[in-house]
Amino acid sequence: MVKKRGLPSLGEVVICKISRLNPNSAFAVLEEYDAEGMIHISEVSSGWVRDIRNHIKEGQSVIAKVVRVDDRGLSLSLKRVDEKQKKDKMKEYNLNQKAEKMLEIVAQKAGKRLDEVYSEIGFLLQESFGSLYEGFKRALSDTEALKKKEIDEKWIALLKEVAEKNIEQKEFVFASKLFLRSYKENGVNIIKDILAKAEKMNLEVKYISAPEYLVKYKTKNAKKGEKEFLEKMDTIVSLAKPDAEAEVKVL
Repeated sequence: MVKKRGLPSLGEVVICKISRLNPNSAFAVLEEYDAEGMIHISEVSSGWVRDIRNHIKEGQSVIAKVVRVDDRGLSLSLKRVDEKQKKDKMKEYNLNQKAEKMLEIVAQKAGKRLDEVYSEIGFLLQESFGSLYEGFKRALSDTEALKKKEIDEKWIALLKEVAEKNIEQKEFVFASKLFLRSYKENGVNIIKDILAKAEKMNLEVKYISAPEYLVKYKTKNAKKGEKEFLEKMDTIVSLAKPDAEAEVKVL
């Protein structure tokens, strides 16, 4: 079960389990925190509630909003959570459940217990990037962000390794038009050679009509990929000289 340090913030949407019912209130254990909150009968439903037991049951899982956090404890509301918030919270919760399983794999690879890894990096990932799952995503795309949080490189390497195997990465496609001309006697072969070198650079080349080609580059790292793509297109322009002319128009 995914756990967070401390207490939830005011206005935070949380997942709870009803632990006990009173005539005018209910108490719920927060799934992600070591805490219990109170739901007053007036916060159960937007309409008049005659009997709280007609709306919630002991052991029932509910999604609530934190409406008070102070020395007296937590107060929760069911009626102040709309359908979009419920949907978003469930999506976040399920992703973090997946992330915790990934953290368990990290713990196994490091020869440590899950609670130890939570203490060393888990809570820091949550607090730095908003959630455990987002922390794993950063390990995939921006390891520098983890280094800035003073996470040891051995942990970063493990996080990235596990994330690569468990998170489906979105593929980004960069494209440009490439115009190639050669006025040499063996111009056709010169152009074929340039295109062959382009394909060796992991560029996908499609003939449109002489002298026009469509060039695509696929990557899972948008920021780094764009830079790589532009560098590869510059290389093609350089390779074409002096036997051919090359012009690039990025789409």
